[in-house]
Amino acid sequence: MRVTSTHIIELASQATSRAQSKVADATGVASSGLRVQVPSDDPVAWADAQREKTRQTLSTGTGGALAASRTDVQETDSSLASLTGIVAQARQLAVQGSSTTAGPGDRSAIAAQVTALYKSALAAANAQGADGHYLLAGSQTGTEPFDAAGAYHGDGSARDITTGENVAQTVGVPGSVLTADGSADTVDILPELAKLATALGANDLVGVQGSLGTLSTATTQLGVARGKTGAALAALTDADTQRGLLETRLAGVISNLVQADGVGAASTLAQATQILNVTQAVTQHVISTLQQSA
Repeated sequence: MRVTSTHIIELASQATSRAQSKVADATGVASSGLRVQVPSDDPVAWADAQREKTRQTLSTGTGGALAASRTDVQETDSSLASLTGIVAQARQLAVQGSSTTAGPGDRSAIAAQVTALYKSALAAANAQGADGHYLLAGSQTGTEPFDAAGAYHGDGSARDITTGENVAQTVGVPGSVLTADGSADTVDILPELAKLATALGANDLVGVQGSLGTLSTATTQLGVARGKTGAALAALTDADTQRGLLETRLAGVISNLVQADGVGAASTLAQATQILNVTQAVTQHVISTLQQSA
């Protein structure tokens, strides 16, 4: 087979073109810091990196849900704290009203104070979150849970959210925690406040005295409820900490999969550049020699 001058020049040009391509690739890696930018660079590493990036995205979404839930639980706890304070004030007034030295006029005045406290308690029990949902309605978040008489119309469902990969956490506290469950340790808190106001207004000394024990039970009941919100807040904080650690690990895995070693990338670029210079010199020499012999 006869090798023509044109064929020799074409082979030399192809070698130069390949060397230029390698320099371009090495320059891209060195400047971007990325060893894998497209699937063809390393199909397995690219696919693994995409999977880990998807996990990162899901984790970021979980972070938003955790933050919103934390706000809800904090607002729920604030409502329960308000109710605790209201019940304490109502009991103090009940003590005053249960005194045998208090007369009908005194109890009537105290009844007005308890009625005002009842309205505040009802407002706290019907508190809404930032998006307008009712915090103490269980799963019936679009409906006001307590009516004007203090009766509960929500349910006992506690809201669950995803707090991590394949992990869920109960974070909601339903308004049923403010109602009697049939045991001696619980009462219908709002109706009991209304009963106290009624007893005071009617100058019913026995009824007022009877409310003292009921309101003590209510105080304990609210303490148990606030224990649940405290546990939920602690769980959310822990979940967010674990989520942060996961994202740090994922970032490291992705970096190892797609990022280039800085020293290695610089060395590869230097070698590719050297080869290109040699190839260009050889090509130029070949062309010059052929031109002289023509």
